[in-house]
Amino acid sequence: MDDDRERLLEDLEKTYCPPLDAALFAAIACDFDLSKDDQVAQLRETLDTLKISAIEQEDLPFDPSGTSGFNSGSLLDGDGIPSERSTSRNETSKSRETDLTSLGSDIPPLNMERGGSGVRSNGSRRSSAAPVGYIIGPNGSASLTGMTLDDKVCYLSEMFPSVEAFTIKHTLTKCDEDVDRSMDVLLNLAFFEEQGPCNDEGKVSIPKGIDGFLGESNDNKGKRKGKKKKGKERDLLSSSSDPQDGVKVVNKWETSKADVEFIFSRTSPILAKEVVASAYHSNGASLSATIRSLATSHAPNDAGQILENPVMATQVAELSQEFPTISKTNLAGLLKITRNSISAANELASAMLDWPSRPQLSDLIRITAAPPVLDEDRREPKKSKASQRIARDYESARSAAGSHLMAGAEAFNKASAAYRRGRSDKLMGGAAAYYSAIGREHIERAKREASAAADALVETQSTADSLDLHGVTVQDAVRIANDRVSQWWESLGDAKYTNSGGLLTRREYRIVTGAGRHSRDGTSRLGPAVGKMLAREGWRVEIGEGVITVTGKVRRR
Repeated sequence: MDDDRERLLEDLEKTYCPPLDAALFAAIACDFDLSKDDQVAQLRETLDTLKISAIEQEDLPFDPSGTSGFNSGSLLDGDGIPSERSTSRNETSKSRETDLTSLGSDIPPLNMERGGSGVRSNGSRRSSAAPVGYIIGPNGSASLTGMTLDDKVCYLSEMFPSVEAFTIKHTLTKCDEDVDRSMDVLLNLAFFEEQGPCNDEGKVSIPKGIDGFLGESNDNKGKRKGKKKKGKERDLLSSSSDPQDGVKVVNKWETSKADVEFIFSRTSPILAKEVVASAYHSNGASLSATIRSLATSHAPNDAGQILENPVMATQVAELSQEFPTISKTNLAGLLKITRNSISAANELASAMLDWPSRPQLSDLIRITAAPPVLDEDRREPKKSKASQRIARDYESARSAAGSHLMAGAEAFNKASAAYRRGRSDKLMGGAAAYYSAIGREHIERAKREASAAADALVETQSTADSLDLHGVTVQDAVRIANDRVSQWWESLGDAKYTNSGGLLTRREYRIVTGAGRHSRDGTSRLGPAVGKMLAREGWRVEIGEGVITVTGKVRRR
């Protein structure tokens, strides 16, 4: 029995280590009874979750949405949640394919059909109705089945109205008639629509041969009348497409990282970066308080010890002339942690004094009388504080997510240390199990708080008919977009079926995903993920540069 248990532990350790630490794996494994199948299943589920988080933290950069380096949903890809690439790693490798008949849907009809005759705008006829559905491949991805080439061209033509039918058909042929792969190529082509040259009909034209590498040099050749006017109009459209670009949100996590780097760059190698970060968080994430604490902890006991070192005494006297409000012992402490560097100590002293002053009591308590109301009808209504409450909720949720993440990391470190000591002290095994359970609980709470922070952030930058997903991870963006589009469609009520002048009224819902220019590789991650989700959920969408427009539901036969 013990041999089977040891063999199972070795197999699990080979599967999950790396990316997981061997000590952390052992600390978690000791919580479960490996002789029971249900306990082994729970252990695998826990290790799968930690493995996904570890892979995402290695592959993804810092997430500016405010989760201290973890992404969202996944703790974030941080782009977050987790991204499609990290999610696919968690899918099982079963080779069987399952036909999801419940997800079957008809091909969405084109807006240019005439009288139900099935004649499309390009003159071709739709093929006869065939059973359409999704199948799950070995890698866990869903793909359409039961469609002919013409049906696929019709399906993609309505989704990408600015792309020529020939280009769509050629893309399908190059991608072996795979709709998902063709959608990825056409998404990139649609995002480049505003940047690439266009022909007279407004269709996207792909540069051929060496001309495709000339870039903007070709745009300056052969200037004609009206070309500057078109360029100005394009600039105006691009500048007004995203009204949120001018609003800069202060990211406390980026500020904390910059403060720790500021102190560490001037105190290395006397102080380790971990020591600086620990002192920073212990002092309430205050730069001035952290510098004062470090200077006090390394300062001599009294001023008499400064005179024993003539060099330090001279440097302290020089700094005292510029910073008379700082005690000599604290100045000596600054010189000690900066290796007697006058310039570094000067910068730290300046930052230590640069902190907000305490408000006076008269400013906190002020008695004022309300002005008399001369006209009751002209009184302005009180402004709602909903936006302020949402902003406070976002800050509190983001801070709570970071706190739980740091607490979980600290608990896992303690579990790892306790496991190492468990080789000589058997009682430490129980401590390792306790700390690993605490760490898992904090990680789950961090996930929930990160999702709540993403909801609050999107609420502050969205309207009734538009959704701005800037600053959230891929997983949160897909979840929020699905919920908001459904709410928008339900809020229309009977208005979505009413006619205006004999024609159906066009209803639109804009989803701003961004073009991905600020991402690591310059490509959008939110746009393709949200677009695929909406298409699979049966929504009629139009893909633009950084914007996805939802026009309604796909009609089903």
